[in-house]
Amino acid sequence: MKLGNSNRLFIVPIIAALVLGLIFMTAILPMVKMDPKNVPIGLVVVDEGEMGANLANTLLEHAPELVEFSLYDSVEMMGKAMDEKEVYGGLVLPADFSAQVATLQTETPERASVQIYINEGANATAATLVQTALSNIVTGLNTQLSGQILLAVQAKTDVIKEQLAPVLQAEGGSMLAQVSAMISPIQPSVVQDFANPIQSEIIKVNETGKLGNAPLAFMTVTWFVSLIGAAMLYLVGNKRTFSSKGAKLKFNTIQSVMPFIYAFVAGYMVTWYSTWLLGFDLEYFNRTALFLALCISAFMYMIFATVRWLKLPSIVIYVLLTFFSMSAVQLAPEMIPAFYKDYIISWLPLRYFVEGLKEVLFFSHNVINSYSIILIWVLVIAFILVWVKNLSEKTEIAETEEIE
Repeated sequence: MKLGNSNRLFIVPIIAALVLGLIFMTAILPMVKMDPKNVPIGLVVVDEGEMGANLANTLLEHAPELVEFSLYDSVEMMGKAMDEKEVYGGLVLPADFSAQVATLQTETPERASVQIYINEGANATAATLVQTALSNIVTGLNTQLSGQILLAVQAKTDVIKEQLAPVLQAEGGSMLAQVSAMISPIQPSVVQDFANPIQSEIIKVNETGKLGNAPLAFMTVTWFVSLIGAAMLYLVGNKRTFSSKGAKLKFNTIQSVMPFIYAFVAGYMVTWYSTWLLGFDLEYFNRTALFLALCISAFMYMIFATVRWLKLPSIVIYVLLTFFSMSAVQLAPEMIPAFYKDYIISWLPLRYFVEGLKEVLFFSHNVINSYSIILIWVLVIAFILVWVKNLSEKTEIAETEEIE
């Protein structure tokens, strides 16, 4: 019975719905179930006053579950941690923090200031989250400190009233007796300072500018260029016959060189397209293009090695990886569900691409960085696997060729 006439075809849509539904729902799980916890943030306390020390201890011991503070000795050390993407932001209490807070109860009040650092290049989503979290923490500190100041002001007011009580009571019901209700050491001009005693300055480091979405844009085109290139590379040699073993060796050699040429051309073309069509202003054009070329060659060989050993249907593995990567690589590890963090994101090839490209775009690093080195190893291993297959498979000689 032909398959086209079989009633079993009615089951296919149901199976497709079950399988594809599971795949796509699992793929978007990181975004839907985003659960940020213990996002690492730096803390620098330059202030040597009691207020700064107390505040630092409070933040270290009782920080919201969303963030986790790590204490650094200087802004420079915290900056290095940001460059290494160990922290996504930071809070700095300057040297005059306690002194400024103390002036709020004097005749010359001065609002205290803190600096909020945002490591924008590490992860765009985490940067937004950290900025909101730190701003909320400063708002909470304002509320707490404002309440403490108002209590101190009230205490001073009560002392003044007690000192003036004998005089005011002696006046009986005169206008002077009503002064007691009007006594307050707070000047109208400093009411706003009392309400918000701490002001914050937001400082962005490793800025992304208009390139915030560049890693995702480059990732999409780079991955599909690699998929198509690997498929074509396989198809051009599949079931091919040769006049001799030497001809096959020559073909395999050309086949092994072509991915590098293809990747080089594609890397520069994609980078140029990004400046022309998307308006990307790339500070390191050549670095970006060469990094893309390296990634395309690594991905092509990785996919090509797989289909050489497992045949063309195995390319579905990498198609599925596309969906599992799209949402996961946009989030910091601290923001995704434990399942994804422990079992998926650590080995996603596209994660190394995105993180490596950030190094080039936002951290002024070279093409060869810690992430590209991993991709080079992927390329080397895949290259070896391809040649093992080339040398181990039987050579099919064309029937028209006379065999001696």
